[in-house]
Amino acid sequence: MIGRSFVAMSLATMALSGAANASDTKSFKDWYAACDNLRNCSAYGFSTDLGGALGYLRIERGGAANAPIKITLSVDPNGAASYRIAFDPALPGLPDGALSGKEGEGNDYRRTVLAEGASAQALIDSIRKAKSIVVTLTPAAGKTLDTPTANVSMSGAAAALLWIDDQQKRVDTVTAMIRRGAKPASSIPAQPKAPVIVAAKPTTEKPPARQPAGLEAKGRALCGESDPKSKMEEMYALGGGQVLYEFSCPENSGAYNFQSVYMIGPANNPQAARAVSFKWPVKVGGVDQDGLQDGLINAGFNEATMTITSFSKGRGIGDCGSEDEWVWDGKAFRLAQSLLMSECNGVPLDDWPVVYRAQVQR
Repeated sequence: MIGRSFVAMSLATMALSGAANASDTKSFKDWYAACDNLRNCSAYGFSTDLGGALGYLRIERGGAANAPIKITLSVDPNGAASYRIAFDPALPGLPDGALSGKEGEGNDYRRTVLAEGASAQALIDSIRKAKSIVVTLTPAAGKTLDTPTANVSMSGAAAALLWIDDQQKRVDTVTAMIRRGAKPASSIPAQPKAPVIVAAKPTTEKPPARQPAGLEAKGRALCGESDPKSKMEEMYALGGGQVLYEFSCPENSGAYNFQSVYMIGPANNPQAARAVSFKWPVKVGGVDQDGLQDGLINAGFNEATMTITSFSKGRGIGDCGSEDEWVWDGKAFRLAQSLLMSECNGVPLDDWPVVYRAQVQR
């Protein structure tokens, strides 16, 4: 079975409004698949050895009709010098020799691109027949390993890839990964265009030297039931005489998720500050709510990019959850990118799928 699911919490966070190009995610046994609003998609197959050397397989493909397929294996070597991989049962397509992979940034995984472009389809044909990819670790000289093997499950792979074919309008075309047909690539609808956000320029204005009187009570009310522990944490100049106020919400926070709410108001009239609501431009996973989100989790504002980034963790190690980027355009914070990993199976943030993206012009 797949690891602990984060779907409910993540989608509850995403209070979304309807849109023409909806993003989506779905789980299939030991696999998870996700597509963004431009029909770029990724599928992940996870290790079933939760106590041993973990690994996962990622298959990604862009939404354009002739977009290539890329298949990457990520392995936590757990101190091993190298590793070998093979299908169970034996099938063609995987490299025979010892692998070391390319080191990831800020995590222990080593990544090997198994196939890309024209060679990827042959490997997918084996993936859909296999039970698993067995990863056998080779210890360094003089070392031993408690768990020398890991099994990356292929259970659910075919269903996940067929779902991606359907999301990308490839079913029954020559480009499909699973259900190929005679229809040409030209029969696939054009890939949607990314929404455009014109970001506000960084400002030379300064925030107030002192916290304006009376605003902390408003921030407490925004946190809900006048959170007695809420306080103003930061003030940022947005330009045009506007100031962003950040308030912490301890009563709505947990061990590793800390909620913040925001207000924006004129620097010369802080009492006119209004609450900031973050409007979702797409629907994800069929969720259709009011489209507004008042609070953000583990959030911070970058004055150089005029962006608030939030990171909601599904568990403390941060291998599942969501990360969102909200760019200030001079009038509102608009969603520029959203990552969503709904399954807690060790995948680091830099390999999470994008479920929404916009083109930011600076």
